[in-house]
Amino acid sequence: MKKNYLTKEGYEQLVQELNELKKVKLPAILERLGEAKAMGDLSENFEYKSALEDKDFINSRISEIETLIDDVEIIKEEKKSKTDKIIDYGSKVTVKMDDGDIFTVTVVGTWETTMDFDKSLKAVKDSIKISLESPMGLAIKWKKSWDLVKMRLNNERKEVKILDVK
Repeated sequence: MKKNYLTKEGYEQLVQELNELKKVKLPAILERLGEAKAMGDLSENFEYKSALEDKDFINSRISEIETLIDDVEIIKEEKKSKTDKIIDYGSKVTVKMDDGDIFTVTVVGTWETTMDFDKSLKAVKDSIKISLESPMGLAIKWKKSWDLVKMRLNNERKEVKILDVK
C-alpha cells in the first residue's frame, strides 16, 4: 500500500475536519433526515432526497479521510546541513523558470498541494505547495541547488534552475 505523505499541519487539518464531520455535520444531517422523514411521502420529498445526498457525501468524505490517515507518514521538517540539501518531502525550493520567473515551492504530499503545475505557474506565486508526483516535483526530485532540470509544462519543454533548497 502506498504511503500518504502529509505535513504535520496538513495532518492536523484532516483530523480536525474528520472530527467536525463526525461530531457536528453528520449529526445535523441525521437530524435533518429525521425531520424530512416525518413530513410523509418520501417519493416526492425534495428535503429528504437532499439530506440523503448530503449524508452520503459526508460519509464518503469521512471514509476518505480515515483511509488517508490510516497509512500516513508525517513529513519531517528537519534542518538539513549545507551539504545535504537534496530535494525531498518538506523541502522549500526556490526555482527560476526559463522565462525568468523566480518563486519558491514547498514539496508536500499529494493531498496538500495548492496547485496543479499542468495549469498555470503564474496563477499563484505565494505559498505554492507541490507534490513530488507533479511535473515539477518529478523534475526536481532528489536534485540540489544549482542543478538545471527539464520538465514538460502545458505541452512545452521548460528548463528550471534550482536556486536554493531549504
